[in-house]
Amino acid sequence: MKKTIKLVLVLLIFTLLIPGVVLAARNDLTISNLIILEDKNIDGISCGNVTVVLGSTDIKSNVLGSVIVVFGKANISGKVNGDVVSAFGEVYLKGDTEVMGNLVSLGKLEKDSDVKIRGTKVSMNFDFISMFKSNGILINALIAGSVFTLVAGLILITIFAARFRVMSYSLNNALPRRMVLGALVVVSITIVLAFLIFLLVAPVLYLLFILLADIIGSIYLGTVIFKNNYDRSAIYIEFFVGHILISIIKIVPLIFIPSGSYTALMIYGICYVIVQLSLSSFGIGTVIDTGFGKNTELLRKSGKV
Repeated sequence: MKKTIKLVLVLLIFTLLIPGVVLAARNDLTISNLIILEDKNIDGISCGNVTVVLGSTDIKSNVLGSVIVVFGKANISGKVNGDVVSAFGEVYLKGDTEVMGNLVSLGKLEKDSDVKIRGTKVSMNFDFISMFKSNGILINALIAGSVFTLVAGLILITIFAARFRVMSYSLNNALPRRMVLGALVVVSITIVLAFLIFLLVAPVLYLLFILLADIIGSIYLGTVIFKNNYDRSAIYIEFFVGHILISIIKIVPLIFIPSGSYTALMIYGICYVIVQLSLSSFGIGTVIDTGFGKNTELLRKSGKV
């Protein structure tokens, strides 16, 4: 098992390094064109990429590189020699704008009739930013996700009862190692998903991956509350109570955030990501460390089966 874990760690570290090396080699990131949390107009010719993160830009000249928008807004009126890529942002292509490369947009996209795209166009057009104008949409989505996870968790625990009991029995073992191992796996898979996001199967598998991690995290919280009760039926109660508490932690703060308060929503989002990353890291680390509860001999020796 130790050799397997070391091999997984080496492969994960290698996976994490590859995208960074490739991006560093292929992209010319100019600091003057890096727009973060600000509004900035670009009137002169841009020699590198224009990258907008949680900001806004009005480009009225040619861009020799690419335009990248992440949770931001870009108005483009000119020629883009590279690609235009948007992840949960807003892109407006105006007038006779010409994109020599590809147009990839996961977010709001509007373009005039005279706009020319020389490369491949791939887009999923929806206004992600407007979702934050009404907290009710996010709250309903989180509640729906919570209910789905609860039902899926009860079904999976019923099907793989022995394996989940093994993982529950060993949840307090090697916590730091599991957190680190799980974090590497989660980050690596997230990076891979970023490259495969437009393949329908990739996001689905990723959500199932996170769902499994949430189930194990909920069981762990339940075992802490119920003081490691290893009765056969106790795992259902541990999961149920743990999941409800985690859902409250995720959803209740959002109820008290005023609608349209973007700063508060940003802080909430950061906290949410930290909680979710911790849960996912611990859950996936436990799955790997126990071989998804494969070693049922632990339960037999302890008299729990």
